[in-house]
Amino acid sequence: MFQLKTIKERLKSFVYAFRGLSYLVSKEDSFKFQLLFSAVFIFAGFYFEISTSEWFAQLGMMALVLSAESLNSAIEQLADYIQPKHDKAIGKIKDISAGAVLVSGIFAFVIGLIIYIPHILALI
Repeated sequence: MFQLKTIKERLKSFVYAFRGLSYLVSKEDSFKFQLLFSAVFIFAGFYFEISTSEWFAQLGMMALVLSAESLNSAIEQLADYIQPKHDKAIGKIKDISAGAVLVSGIFAFVIGLIIYIPHILALI
């Protein structure tokens, strides 16, 4: 079974995770932007009374985009720490990381269209 030490270490890891999340929310503009979009779509979901499966798709994409944005921020922080000056190789790594956020954002946008176009058309 679990030892008390293990449980304390797991609880500490939550503290570190919340510290990282707090940093993202307070310092990373891209993450704040994604959170704003998430809030807008949560509001839209309640307004249009989307189905359970639409909620699953929407929340899943929100989690994917926010996670990708978080990992992108971490990669950028690490890259800047390793090489503070401009470097082509580091720039490529950062571009690839940002591209991953873009891919998840494009798919989230498409899923948003699939979910909300019928609801918007029903209003017209």
